[in-house]
Amino acid sequence: MEIKAGTSGAEVEAFIRQVCKDKMNVEVPEKVDPAEPIEQAFELDSISMFELIVNLEEAYGIRIADAEVEQVGNMNLEELAGYLEGRQASG
Repeated sequence: MEIKAGTSGAEVEAFIRQVCKDKMNVEVPEKVDPAEPIEQAFELDSISMFELIVNLEEAYGIRIADAEVEQVGNMNLEELAGYLEGRQASG
């Protein structure tokens, strides 16, 4: 799934669901609270979070620094969408 600039929280949620299902074989809750940090909302452990980061980097063509991984896990869907769009714009 390729992600373009201007991505919404709903699109990020769909991407995370697809990655969890297709690449990580991880079941995610049917409904997630969009205000909850993604690590909690999708019940991701540290290994799953790492795998998600790798997939986000590939989809967006960006690099997320190791120091920012915990920060990304603590973002909600809209915050993550804005973060990714900002990183994409800054190159």
